[in-house]
Amino acid sequence: MQGAQEFASALYDICTMEGNLEKRRRELALQPDFNMCDTYKMFLRLQDPNVKQVICDDVFYTLKKNLEIEITIDEVFIIFYKVDRDSDSFWSPEEMNQAFLPREQEYRSLVDARGGFYGSENDVKNFF
Repeated sequence: MQGAQEFASALYDICTMEGNLEKRRRELALQPDFNMCDTYKMFLRLQDPNVKQVICDDVFYTLKKNLEIEITIDEVFIIFYKVDRDSDSFWSPEEMNQAFLPREQEYRSLVDARGGFYGSENDVKNFF
């Protein structure tokens, strides 16, 4: 009986975490300056035009150095692993969309309609 209760508790925890994550995605979508183009720019190494995917070191550098967030490399690895659905050690555009865009189409379309605000490129399709 203890195992069944632990399993039910784990299922509840998963639902709660996913619900909180989706709430954060919707909150992002409602921010008028949030768009995927600038999100890609934030993580991609734009100095190299051949780089079309995000690697773990890019995420660590962006969070720690550019955004000045106190985070360990182990925590970045967990974040990276969560977004990297196909385990190829890269974040693809599809994986980033899945991670940051809300599931509900109404909220998703708000973000999809926005181009980039920062830098010279405002169309996300030109990055990939």
